[in-house]
Amino acid sequence: MKGKEAAMARRVGSDSTVARFEVARANQERVFAESALRGERVVSRVRLALLVLVTLSQAVIARISGELAPRDPLRMAAVLGYLVFAITLALGLHLQKKPNPRRARWMPVCATLLDCAFFGFVAWRGASLSGKFNPQMLAASCAVVIAFSVARYSWLHVVLSTVTSSATYALVCWALGEFSFSKVSFVVGCYLALGLLIGWANLAVSSMFLGLRRRDNLSRFLPRQVVERVLQTGDGTLEPVQREVTILFSDIRDFTALSESLPPRAVLGLLDDYFGHMGQIVMGHGGIVNKFLGDGMLACWGVPDGDVNHAVHAMQAALDMRKKLEELNAWRQQRGEPALRIGIGLHTGVVAAGMLGGAEQHEYTVIGDAVNLASRVEGLTKALGVDILVSESTWKAGQGRFQGKRMSEERVKGRKEAVVVYTLEGRAPPEKAEPAPGMPRTAESH
Repeated sequence: MKGKEAAMARRVGSDSTVARFEVARANQERVFAESALRGERVVSRVRLALLVLVTLSQAVIARISGELAPRDPLRMAAVLGYLVFAITLALGLHLQKKPNPRRARWMPVCATLLDCAFFGFVAWRGASLSGKFNPQMLAASCAVVIAFSVARYSWLHVVLSTVTSSATYALVCWALGEFSFSKVSFVVGCYLALGLLIGWANLAVSSMFLGLRRRDNLSRFLPRQVVERVLQTGDGTLEPVQREVTILFSDIRDFTALSESLPPRAVLGLLDDYFGHMGQIVMGHGGIVNKFLGDGMLACWGVPDGDVNHAVHAMQAALDMRKKLEELNAWRQQRGEPALRIGIGLHTGVVAAGMLGGAEQHEYTVIGDAVNLASRVEGLTKALGVDILVSESTWKAGQGRFQGKRMSEERVKGRKEAVVVYTLEGRAPPEKAEPAPGMPRTAESH
């Protein structure tokens, strides 16, 4: 029965993870569509500006030099058609508000083919009528088509534009009887180099952008350490695990009365400053801040990465939190503000750690009786008149590295057995530190 329950739990967890990853992929596709829309807008505006600029400049130069090109209805129709295409595309992209992933894939392909077809036809038609072929103009025009790929962030578009531009240049040269293997191969080689450079740049920018976007998305519902682990080892980090950890609960004493005397914005500022300092201490000792509960904080050591000294690190963090509170209170008293008092409870036990929630709303959390007991231990601090209490399991896992005393056996809500708690007063001197019963002697214990 236990095996079936475990298999079912793994299957449910796997289904939930798959759903979250599907949402992440959909979000990634949407982000790419948004980037493609912005990039194609830039390309369409540059295309229109270049077309107008080149057309006007050639007309002015021809009139000044007196070398007017022969009138060709077919060529004029091609130019007017391309101008209508450029204006329509630029206007349509400007008015488009919502990105379309499917359109984002095929629109650049069609635009690239039309660009090369237009440049190739105009070069071929002009040379056929005038008898003068300007290969430099055609080479530059095709290079511009490849350069458009800079704003498209896709290797497919880079390859397509490079191949199409190379083929256009070679075919026009062949059609006009101007094909020279050395000249064409040189131009095509330059196109390949340009395409490789743009492709590498697009790949680097896309990878950086996706990494930043992924980090930002993960940071919204995962602790920093979990985010770093996911980015390094993959999404398997989010799979549920069962492990012994040390839980720290803390809250601000008499916070309700304090908050009633302050405006809401001041309360928010106070908590933001307080949690900012305490959260840094937790993370500085290798823990994760799991969540903020009003004026309370839940932190954990031992997940997502295993830590054999999780209790030691948690106990040291509690001592540093006490010291930081003294500094904060000294600063508050200088400003005429009341001092803060906190209670901290620690317990070591087995928990389940993993993602909780649906595809759209989820968080990384720890669940188990150890979490509840840590909360109960913290609740005893006020009744016993101390600021830090640790359970017996945490005290033993501390390996004799801390000073404190056994307080009492206390009854807590939801448990039949009494809980033995200890105060935490400071680090034990190195020469007096002894391993707890059953714990191996370490270098720090000598």
